[in-house]
Amino acid sequence: MRSLSWIAVLFTGVVLFYTAPSLPPIGDPESPASSHVSPYYIENSVSDMATPNLVTTVVTDYRGYDTLGETTVIMTAGLACLLILGFWTPMRRHPTETDRLSFGSPVLDAAARLLVPYILLFALYVLFHGHHSPGGGFQGGTLLAAGVILVRLVRGRDCGWGVDREQAVRLACSGAFLYYAVGLITMLMGHLFLDYSKLPLPLTAAMRRNMGILGVEIGVTVAVAGTMILIFDCLHATPHEDREAEVSAERAGAEGHT
Repeated sequence: MRSLSWIAVLFTGVVLFYTAPSLPPIGDPESPASSHVSPYYIENSVSDMATPNLVTTVVTDYRGYDTLGETTVIMTAGLACLLILGFWTPMRRHPTETDRLSFGSPVLDAAARLLVPYILLFALYVLFHGHHSPGGGFQGGTLLAAGVILVRLVRGRDCGWGVDREQAVRLACSGAFLYYAVGLITMLMGHLFLDYSKLPLPLTAAMRRNMGILGVEIGVTVAVAGTMILIFDCLHATPHEDREAEVSAERAGAEGHT
């Protein structure tokens, strides 16, 4: 198995080595991005999508396939972290002593209580206002996850607040699925994948593209937040303690039945 892995790595390296010289130089004025593509984006972004933030329109509409791939990679990274660290089923149902440990103090707890609501509120602002100002799904998802992680750090994982590891997996997968779903809707309508202008909404074509961008941004936010929480929980947990908790729970259940 290890030999196959090395073969795959070497094959990929050889392919990259031979294809890299064919790529255009960085900053090449003759490349498509520097010739006709970028001017079109700059001149037609607002009229095409009723969205003044050029970065948002390029990332989620003109380059929507690329961003879909990035979202899928982020979700896959979280799942890979889960598998590599050996924290898949059965999920722990009973908290361990480590879960009850916190890194905080009364001062930090009070500060977290004050800051977390504003962090989550600002995350929603960054998400929904990303059409008009710097922000979007990746930034909003990061802020949402940061709020949850802050509570976990200050009050311990067994704080009774937030999402557990299984729910984080569902969040990450559902966020990526929402992105795909927007594209599938347009395909079911007989049009191109991720062609937001063909969404079945009683709006102008530009506003339909605007709403489509918002839909995929929400999916990105959910996927990023779920993945970050999942990775934090995997790195914060201890396999030995997880297994001890599962064994103790099984013994307690067996004794209860007897």
